[in-house]
Amino acid sequence: MGSYFNIGYLFEMLLPVIGICLVLNKRKHPLVKGLICVVAGLLLDVTMVGVLRLLGYEGNDYSDITPSTYIFLLCWFMAIWIAVIVGIYFSCEVTLHEAIYLFAVSYGIEHIFYCIRELVDSCTNGNIPDNQPVLYTACIVSSFMMAYFWFAKKAVKNGKYLIETLSATTATVVILVVVWFMSLVASFNNIGYIHAIYAILACLFILINQRAQLISENERQEFRIKEQLWKDTQVRYQFSKDAMAVVNQHYHDMKHQINVLANMENDEKRRGILAEMENDIAIYDAVVRTGNELLDTVLTEKKLICHSKDINMSCIADGEQLSFINEIDLYTLLGNALDNAIEANEKIVDTSKRWISVQIQNKKGIVLLEILNPFVGSVKMKNGLPITSKKDNLNHGFGTQSIKSIVDKYNGQMTIKTENDKYLLRIIFA
Repeated sequence: MGSYFNIGYLFEMLLPVIGICLVLNKRKHPLVKGLICVVAGLLLDVTMVGVLRLLGYEGNDYSDITPSTYIFLLCWFMAIWIAVIVGIYFSCEVTLHEAIYLFAVSYGIEHIFYCIRELVDSCTNGNIPDNQPVLYTACIVSSFMMAYFWFAKKAVKNGKYLIETLSATTATVVILVVVWFMSLVASFNNIGYIHAIYAILACLFILINQRAQLISENERQEFRIKEQLWKDTQVRYQFSKDAMAVVNQHYHDMKHQINVLANMENDEKRRGILAEMENDIAIYDAVVRTGNELLDTVLTEKKLICHSKDINMSCIADGEQLSFINEIDLYTLLGNALDNAIEANEKIVDTSKRWISVQIQNKKGIVLLEILNPFVGSVKMKNGLPITSKKDNLNHGFGTQSIKSIVDKYNGQMTIKTENDKYLLRIIFA
């Protein structure tokens, strides 16, 4: 039987770890930090394997293992694991608890393919040893493929695993440690091939269960976002009522002014009232015509709200360019984006500095949507999205997330820039 305890074990662990972590949001300089941890782990690995050999253990037979060597083997395992966990923690945007959990998942995948190698070795009576190059390479490559394509791609959400239940993740780690310990015991008693079957089934059960939990948590978050969108729609309905109230107020005011004009003899006063009426009628310039009826409705609604809040909103839009987006998605996307811009403007005390610019156009076959507005204070960003400044962040902060989910749905790209006290939301559909 080949040796489990050799310097190749670090690389056997790295392949599934890389597959699991590729989809995560990264910290600054992840490659440099990851390589430092790998080199440190490799040096530690070589050193400890050398010490094991000095203690008389060559890694091929468990029958003559001494208590001191056994303890050192445990320390060797722990050293490798800690190096990998530290690498995950410093390379990816995860907590230490999440790093341990992701390592446990990676270990489960690595252990499945280790056990497959053990079974092949046993079933062929050593004719195909577990370190046979073709078998070895196929297994470690397959561990990466399983980690990335089967687990990570399905379980991740916006560059993060939604690891919500501490007790469940702790249980996963504990169970995998038990599987590892039993693997050692089985190897010491030369019954590793029997344990291998149990270990493969146990690891598969854990991984399938964890993958299902993560996917389920993603779906729950999607539901929470949709629920929040419904609440946001109710808020926007209130905004619409406010806009209509503005229109009705101007309507009643002009009725009274017309009655006054009908009975007025003073030309100078008449001209003054006419000038006032002309200013009031300016609100109806808010009606936007883009060639897309729904887009006209949204932009007109928001422009009326801007008028009531002393915000100058300019709009250059070819609405037909967004005809491929269904009505609910388009209303949600633009409604959230413009509500955010209006909210940012309301924080500006000097009303002469309140403005919003909207552009929707086709540039060389690419549909470009840009919303630009000023802001005061600072905007904190995380994962390319702004963090809500409201205290109740449980019920807020979904606006930009919902915009991004709609952009992703139509295979678009969204970027946010905050420079020179200006907030730019740029969306591109190719």
